[in-house]
Amino acid sequence: MSAETAKFPRHVAIIMDGNGRWAQDRGLPRSQGHRAGAESVRRVVECCNDQGIEYLTLYAFSTENWRRPPGEVRALMGLLRDFLVQRREDLMKYEIRLNAIGELSKLPAYARKTLEDVRRETAPNTKGTLTLALSYGSRTEIVRAAKALAAKVLAGELTPEEITEERLARE
Repeated sequence: MSAETAKFPRHVAIIMDGNGRWAQDRGLPRSQGHRAGAESVRRVVECCNDQGIEYLTLYAFSTENWRRPPGEVRALMGLLRDFLVQRREDLMKYEIRLNAIGELSKLPAYARKTLEDVRRETAPNTKGTLTLALSYGSRTEIVRAAKALAAKVLAGELTPEEITEERLARE
Protein backbone atom coordinates (compact mmCIF):
# COMPACT_ATOMS: atom_id res chain seq x y z
CA MET A 1 0.00 0.00 0.00
CA SER A 2 1.43 3.39 -0.97
CA ALA A 3 1.54 6.38 1.38
CA GLU A 4 -1.12 7.98 -0.81
CA THR A 5 -3.61 5.10 -0.48
CA ALA A 6 -2.83 4.73 3.23
CA LYS A 7 -5.03 7.83 3.75
CA PHE A 8 -8.11 5.83 2.79
CA PRO A 9 -9.93 3.16 4.77
CA ARG A 10 -9.82 -0.47 3.64
CA HIS A 11 -13.62 -0.81 3.94
CA VAL A 12 -16.39 1.66 3.11
CA ALA A 13 -20.07 0.94 3.76
CA ILE A 14 -22.89 3.01 2.30
CA ILE A 15 -26.58 2.93 3.14
CA MET A 16 -28.36 3.67 -0.11
CA ASP A 17 -31.30 5.73 1.04
CA GLY A 18 -33.28 8.64 -0.33
CA ASN A 19 -33.10 7.97 -4.08
CA GLY A 20 -36.88 7.85 -4.43
CA ARG A 21 -37.31 11.02 -2.36
CA TRP A 22 -34.60 12.74 -4.42
CA ALA A 23 -36.60 12.01 -7.59
CA GLN A 24 -39.93 13.04 -6.06
CA ASP A 25 -38.46 16.35 -4.87
CA ARG A 26 -37.59 17.03 -8.53
CA GLY A 27 -40.98 16.00 -9.85
CA LEU A 28 -39.60 12.75 -11.28
CA PRO A 29 -40.87 9.19 -10.82
CA ARG A 30 -39.27 7.35 -7.89
CA SER A 31 -37.88 4.77 -10.32
CA GLN A 32 -35.76 7.48 -11.93
CA GLY A 33 -34.21 8.20 -8.55
CA HIS A 34 -33.40 4.53 -8.12
CA ARG A 35 -31.74 4.48 -11.56
CA ALA A 36 -29.70 7.55 -10.59
CA GLY A 37 -28.66 5.72 -7.41
CA ALA A 38 -27.50 2.74 -9.47
CA GLU A 39 -25.40 5.06 -11.63
CA SER A 40 -23.82 6.56 -8.51
CA VAL A 41 -22.86 3.00 -7.47
CA ARG A 42 -20.86 2.67 -10.69
CA ARG A 43 -18.95 5.86 -9.86
CA VAL A 44 -18.35 4.80 -6.24
CA VAL A 45 -17.00 1.40 -7.35
CA GLU A 46 -14.61 3.13 -9.75
CA CYS A 47 -13.51 5.60 -7.07
CA CYS A 48 -12.88 2.82 -4.53
CA ASN A 49 -10.86 0.96 -7.14
CA ASP A 50 -8.82 4.09 -7.98
CA GLN A 51 -8.12 4.80 -4.30
CA GLY A 52 -7.20 1.23 -3.37
CA ILE A 53 -10.23 0.71 -1.10
CA GLU A 54 -10.49 -3.07 -0.89
CA TYR A 55 -14.01 -3.54 0.48
CA LEU A 56 -17.22 -1.73 -0.41
CA THR A 57 -20.52 -2.72 1.20
CA LEU A 58 -23.75 -1.27 -0.14
CA TYR A 59 -26.90 -1.59 1.93
CA ALA A 60 -29.07 -1.59 -1.17
CA PHE A 61 -32.39 -3.20 -0.18
CA SER A 62 -33.49 -3.61 3.42
CA THR A 63 -36.00 -6.07 4.79
CA GLU A 64 -38.30 -3.07 5.33
CA ASN A 65 -38.20 -2.31 1.59
CA TRP A 66 -40.44 -5.33 0.95
CA ARG A 67 -43.28 -3.19 2.37
CA ARG A 68 -43.08 -0.77 -0.57
CA PRO A 69 -45.73 -0.92 -3.29
CA PRO A 70 -45.36 -4.13 -5.35
CA GLY A 71 -44.64 -2.17 -8.54
CA GLU A 72 -41.77 -0.33 -6.90
CA VAL A 73 -40.34 -3.57 -5.49
CA ARG A 74 -40.52 -5.16 -8.97
CA ALA A 75 -38.78 -2.12 -10.45
CA LEU A 76 -36.03 -2.32 -7.81
CA MET A 77 -35.49 -6.04 -8.42
CA GLY A 78 -35.35 -5.42 -12.17
CA LEU A 79 -32.86 -2.62 -11.56
CA LEU A 80 -30.74 -4.99 -9.46
CA ARG A 81 -30.71 -7.56 -12.26
CA ASP A 82 -29.94 -4.92 -14.90
CA PHE A 83 -27.17 -3.41 -12.77
CA LEU A 84 -25.53 -6.81 -12.32
CA VAL A 85 -25.69 -7.57 -16.04
CA GLN A 86 -24.40 -4.13 -17.04
CA ARG A 87 -21.62 -3.94 -14.41
CA ARG A 88 -20.37 -7.54 -14.71
CA GLU A 89 -17.72 -6.45 -17.21
CA ASP A 90 -16.52 -3.64 -14.90
CA LEU A 91 -16.24 -6.04 -11.96
CA MET A 92 -14.06 -8.31 -14.08
CA LYS A 93 -11.99 -5.40 -15.44
CA TYR A 94 -11.31 -4.03 -11.94
CA GLU A 95 -10.85 -7.57 -10.55
CA ILE A 96 -13.63 -7.07 -7.99
CA ARG A 97 -15.37 -10.05 -6.42
CA LEU A 98 -19.11 -9.71 -5.84
CA ASN A 99 -20.55 -10.87 -2.54
CA ALA A 100 -24.08 -10.63 -1.15
CA ILE A 101 -25.54 -10.83 2.33
CA GLY A 102 -29.10 -10.92 3.59
CA GLU A 103 -32.13 -13.11 3.07
CA LEU A 104 -31.26 -13.80 -0.56
CA SER A 105 -33.84 -16.58 -0.82
CA LYS A 106 -36.54 -13.88 -0.71
CA LEU A 107 -35.29 -12.28 -3.93
CA PRO A 108 -37.23 -13.13 -7.09
CA ALA A 109 -35.70 -16.05 -8.98
CA TYR A 110 -34.55 -13.90 -11.93
CA ALA A 111 -32.65 -11.49 -9.66
CA ARG A 112 -31.23 -14.30 -7.49
CA LYS A 113 -30.01 -16.24 -10.54
CA THR A 114 -28.26 -13.21 -12.03
CA LEU A 115 -26.72 -12.44 -8.63
CA GLU A 116 -25.44 -16.01 -8.28
CA ASP A 117 -24.09 -16.03 -11.85
CA VAL A 118 -22.11 -12.82 -11.29
CA ARG A 119 -20.91 -14.00 -7.86
CA ARG A 120 -19.64 -17.22 -9.40
CA GLU A 121 -17.97 -15.45 -12.33
CA THR A 122 -16.22 -12.87 -10.14
CA ALA A 123 -15.23 -15.30 -7.34
CA PRO A 124 -11.58 -15.57 -8.51
CA ASN A 125 -11.10 -11.78 -8.47
CA THR A 126 -8.80 -10.55 -5.72
CA LYS A 127 -8.34 -6.77 -6.04
CA GLY A 128 -11.52 -5.83 -4.17
CA THR A 129 -14.85 -7.04 -2.83
CA LEU A 130 -18.23 -5.45 -3.44
CA THR A 131 -20.81 -6.73 -0.98
CA LEU A 132 -24.48 -6.04 -1.65
CA ALA A 133 -26.74 -6.19 1.40
CA LEU A 134 -30.06 -7.31 -0.06
CA SER A 135 -33.19 -8.11 1.92
CA TYR A 136 -31.01 -7.29 4.88
CA GLY A 137 -31.95 -5.83 8.24
CA SER A 138 -30.16 -5.47 11.52
CA ARG A 139 -33.16 -6.68 13.54
CA THR A 140 -33.40 -9.78 11.37
CA GLU A 141 -29.70 -10.47 11.92
CA ILE A 142 -30.07 -10.07 15.69
CA VAL A 143 -33.04 -12.48 15.72
CA ARG A 144 -31.12 -15.02 13.61
CA ALA A 145 -28.10 -14.84 15.95
CA ALA A 146 -30.32 -15.05 19.07
CA LYS A 147 -32.04 -18.17 17.69
CA ALA A 148 -28.65 -19.76 16.98
CA LEU A 149 -27.51 -19.06 20.55
CA ALA A 150 -30.81 -20.33 21.98
CA ALA A 151 -30.41 -23.57 20.02
CA LYS A 152 -26.92 -24.01 21.49
CA VAL A 153 -28.30 -23.45 25.00
CA LEU A 154 -31.06 -26.02 24.41
CA ALA A 155 -28.49 -28.49 23.06
CA GLY A 156 -26.38 -28.01 26.20
CA GLU A 157 -23.46 -26.57 24.22
CA LEU A 158 -23.69 -23.19 25.92
CA THR A 159 -25.04 -21.75 29.17
CA PRO A 160 -27.03 -18.52 29.25
CA GLU A 161 -24.21 -16.96 31.29
CA GLU A 162 -21.81 -17.58 28.40
CA ILE A 163 -23.84 -15.37 26.06
CA THR A 164 -21.93 -12.12 25.58
CA GLU A 165 -21.92 -9.30 23.05
CA GLU A 166 -18.84 -10.88 21.44
CA ARG A 167 -20.57 -14.26 21.20
CA LEU A 168 -23.66 -12.67 19.68
CA ALA A 169 -21.51 -10.85 17.12
CA ARG A 170 -19.85 -14.13 16.07
CA GLU A 171 -23.17 -15.83 15.40
